[in-house]
Amino acid sequence: MPDVDELKRQLDAGEDVLVLDVRGASEFTGEGGHISGALNLALEDLPNRMAELENYKQSTIRLVCRTDRRSAQAAQLLTAAGFVDAQPVRGGMTAWNTKGWPSTQ
Repeated sequence: MPDVDELKRQLDAGEDVLVLDVRGASEFTGEGGHISGALNLALEDLPNRMAELENYKQSTIRLVCRTDRRSAQAAQLLTAAGFVDAQPVRGGMTAWNTKGWPSTQ
C-alpha cells in the first residue's frame, strides 16, 4: 500500500496517476478538502458506476478516503473487476492534510 509521500512524489513528477477519492460528496468538498485533480466516486456508488472507469483499467489508480478503510474496500472491488493497479493510499486525506500539502474544497 503506497503512502501519501509516494502519491505526492508521483503527482509532482507528472506521472499518469488517477486519484480516485471514494468519500461521499460532502466529505470531498468539505473541511478536509481533496487532492487537486481527484475524481470523486463514493464507495457505495462504485459497484453501479464501474463502467465510468473502464478507460482506466490498465492505469495507475490511487484510492483515497479519510483514512484508508473505504479506499481499501474500493481497491478490492476494482481489482476483482480486472483493474491492474488500483491501490489504497495509506492514511488517506488525514495523512495528506497532516503533511500540510495543498487540498481543494
